[in-house]
Amino acid sequence: MLSERRYGSFQRAFQMPEGVDADNITANFTKGVLTVTLPKTPEAQQSERKIQIKPA
Repeated sequence: MLSERRYGSFQRAFQMPEGVDADNITANFTKGVLTVTLPKTPEAQQSERKIQIKPA
């Protein structure tokens, strides 16, 4: 777990990746943990990619 600051207010900016529904981003701060949820746009949810797993 990364601890950037121990006290006081702070501000941080992030560039959102393509396919994020920026109008529906939510954030929750509970017990010192910030959880940010970035939902996908409908277009991004439709795209699917399969990744082959090779045996060791």
